[in-house]
Amino acid sequence: MDGPGRPDVLVIECDSLPPDLVGAYGDPNGATPHIDALAAGGVRFDASCNAPLCTPSRASMMTGRLGSRLDCFDNASEFSSEHPTIAHAFRALGYATAIVGKMHFIGNDQHHGFDERIALDTDYSRGYDPQLYALAYDWDTPSAGNLNSPQMMGGSYVAEESSGAYRTRYSRELHDARDARIHEAALEYLGRDHDGPFLAVVSYHAPHNPFWAPDDEVARFRGARPLLRPEAAPEAGAMDRWLNDFHYAREVRQRFMAPENLRWMYATVYAMIAELDRRVGELIAALPRPDATIVVFVSDHGDMLGDRGMLQKRAFYERSVRVPLVIGGPGVVPGIRTRVPVSLVDLLPTLSALVGAPVPPELDGVDLSPALRGGAVPRHPIVAEYHGEGVHAPCFLLRDGTHKYTLVHGYDEHLYDIGDDPGERRDLAGDPAHAALLRSLRSRLLRVVDPEAVARRARASQRRRAFIHRAWSAPVG
Repeated sequence: MDGPGRPDVLVIECDSLPPDLVGAYGDPNGATPHIDALAAGGVRFDASCNAPLCTPSRASMMTGRLGSRLDCFDNASEFSSEHPTIAHAFRALGYATAIVGKMHFIGNDQHHGFDERIALDTDYSRGYDPQLYALAYDWDTPSAGNLNSPQMMGGSYVAEESSGAYRTRYSRELHDARDARIHEAALEYLGRDHDGPFLAVVSYHAPHNPFWAPDDEVARFRGARPLLRPEAAPEAGAMDRWLNDFHYAREVRQRFMAPENLRWMYATVYAMIAELDRRVGELIAALPRPDATIVVFVSDHGDMLGDRGMLQKRAFYERSVRVPLVIGGPGVVPGIRTRVPVSLVDLLPTLSALVGAPVPPELDGVDLSPALRGGAVPRHPIVAEYHGEGVHAPCFLLRDGTHKYTLVHGYDEHLYDIGDDPGERRDLAGDPAHAALLRSLRSRLLRVVDPEAVARRARASQRRRAFIHRAWSAPVG
């Protein structure tokens, strides 16, 4: 489109939502009518994040590049201001750009090309403040639980401990209270007298743990169950062992997996999602040009929520790495659900193509806009990575079609066919019948990433940030 005909763009992001809990992706519990309506009028993608952790996932989405290319390895990582973002691409066309709410940028640059940063509820500019990120995770330390924020780990998935964490630690800073402030600010931004097109990214905390919602809302979803298998499974390798250590999963598993606790957890999560969905509906209703606005709904990553007896994100299983990605708006063919895998690095080139914005160099993502017009999604390998808290080596994933290959550098590798085995219970890596496929996927992954180079850079970053943390924490005077 040219000049004044360019559409507005609203990106609505949430935190820790697997697509299985969204009606448009098959969930039967009725928590997401507004997101479902957006999907009915648009396109639903089979999408994955590129890192199942907030900061590197969001950095990848904003830049269209893998987090390791940005040296954004974990939740205490900055990425350089010289990396172009979607805001720079849209700014070149004269768009006003704003982030409202959470984006988890670490360090002094809280804008990364956006004109405005509104409702910044937590100041991440002090990225090494021991009260926020006490230390970039050191691979050479034992997992042995998250000593920096244990209240966010296994106990927050147990009813009495989750509610206790809210009452004693969070007080007025409940996720819902934060999201209410973000939502109010987002409605104010949409209600302004805009004299040109805008790109607004509105980002909420829900349904991130610890879990809490008003009792009457929780009661609405009593007995609701998501489409996953809440049962313990043998740990498949090093990454599972490390993450279960870090999350205190084994310590709380008996209480966490108890039927009554699962009923509480799922009911509470659905209540949080329903409130998120209500806010999505209000944002869409507040659009100043509803017929000329591209709307995106997405999550930064998922949550295991008891699948395999695991919790939180960070893992490469589908509940952790897959995300809902729905796009609707002018010219988008309604009601399409694509089956070709995509990922969040694809969002920048796709939205840029829809408005005619230039794209930065060296992108890892591809343009999905043909699929929004009823065409095919270009088949391309999906790469994700995890190098953050809890693990002790670089971890990588490559998905091609239904085949999913994971590599823990220096430790082990795994292969699943999620078409035949959606629960990822049958590891094919040791099956001679799949040896050629394993070699092929490994080779393809290693053409995209260099695990040894990532390991060197990540360790160097950990050492630098550990020094800064010690200096920051030293007594004054």
